[in-house]
Amino acid sequence: MGEWTPVAMLERLGGDEELARQLVELFVAECPRMMAAVRESVESGDVEQVRRAAHAFKGSVGNFTDGAPMTTAFELEQTGRAGSIDDAPAVLRQLEQEVDAFLSALRKFEEGES
Repeated sequence: MGEWTPVAMLERLGGDEELARQLVELFVAECPRMMAAVRESVESGDVEQVRRAAHAFKGSVGNFTDGAPMTTAFELEQTGRAGSIDDAPAVLRQLEQEVDAFLSALRKFEEGES
């Protein structure tokens, strides 16, 4: 996936840039809590907890993009669903990197640098 742009989100919202900024603001505020839940689930080693946390994050980030980090959250969710989370720490590291880049793009949009 290339760098996130607000075009598709604005199209889905009928061009309502104010609503888009509000949604971005909410996501940016909630993202650290959601990522902490994902991180804690992986650290716990509980496959069901990993599945649930990754699923919740995937749903939230999916409001903005269908690329990375949503696809990586889906991969983590599937890892939990399969019952083996051996790969979860590596997938989590990838997700954290993607989320950092994604949040940077969202903050630029939020600040009017779309």
